[in-house]
Amino acid sequence: MITPDFLHYLAVGLAIALGSIGSGIGQGLGAFSTVGALARQEQGNDQVFRSMVIGLAFIESGVILALVITLMMLFGDTQAITWGSAIAEIGIAIMIGFAATAISIASSYAVKSSATSISRQPIFAQKILTLMLVTQSLMEAPVVFSFVIGLIIKAQFSDTMTIYSGIKFLASTICLALGSIGPCVGQGIFANSSCNAAGLNRSAYNKLLPFSIINGAVIQTPLIFSLLMAILIIFFNISEVSPVTSVISFCVSALAIGLGTFGTSTAAGFVGSKSAKQIALNPDNYSVLFRSNILAQAFIESSAIYSLIIALALLTRLR
Repeated sequence: MITPDFLHYLAVGLAIALGSIGSGIGQGLGAFSTVGALARQEQGNDQVFRSMVIGLAFIESGVILALVITLMMLFGDTQAITWGSAIAEIGIAIMIGFAATAISIASSYAVKSSATSISRQPIFAQKILTLMLVTQSLMEAPVVFSFVIGLIIKAQFSDTMTIYSGIKFLASTICLALGSIGPCVGQGIFANSSCNAAGLNRSAYNKLLPFSIINGAVIQTPLIFSLLMAILIIFFNISEVSPVTSVISFCVSALAIGLGTFGTSTAAGFVGSKSAKQIALNPDNYSVLFRSNILAQAFIESSAIYSLIIALALLTRLR
């Protein structure tokens, strides 16, 4: 029989289980590619090995935050477990688990391409490592945002929490869980190409580094929309006259923006990936490539903006 206690302990296990899946796969992919790079170039073995260790530590950061949330759910509750709080905890588990898995797998592409580039350019290892750390740091946003949203939701728990409040918080977490996938896919595609490009032409590094920071931030823009919607859902009041309509509007708004960000960020990752490679091959054309990349991504971002507008309209009109 399903009870609030059952859902509570299911959430505890689900959070760490989902986070561990991505961390294991990501670290495996990163280490697999590093072993190939070590065999390719003996001169840069120390640098390749160091990049692997640092990269794998970054990959594990997602599951560490998932572990913290798990421990908080297991040992931090002082109030009674209600249907509302149990449903909300399921949402928190899915959110942190999805985000941790997504960033871990995406981050592995930065590690593997950096190892390959260092094996090609061992003397240039420190700068390639810096580029890898920059791209990996930008990827951490989804799991950090998910951790913050989880803390905010946990702070709203009370002994009188209703099932409607639980569904509202579930909608907030689903919004960010879905909104994390696209940006991570886009970041993984872009990081793979950017770190590879550094190994193709070391003279292009001074252009690739700022380009990677700017492009990585652009890819994450739809995630900001999901974060904004998640926060709005948390603090919007449930209508006392029609609570069912309220929670439906929350859920539909979450789906609208969460799913609406996937294609946008993925497409931005492909555009940035191609641009990074061309910058390495044709550094003299950097200004043209940069302008073209930003213009294309501005058009691509409009899709996420449309989703945000509709999500906001649903949030305010269907309540």
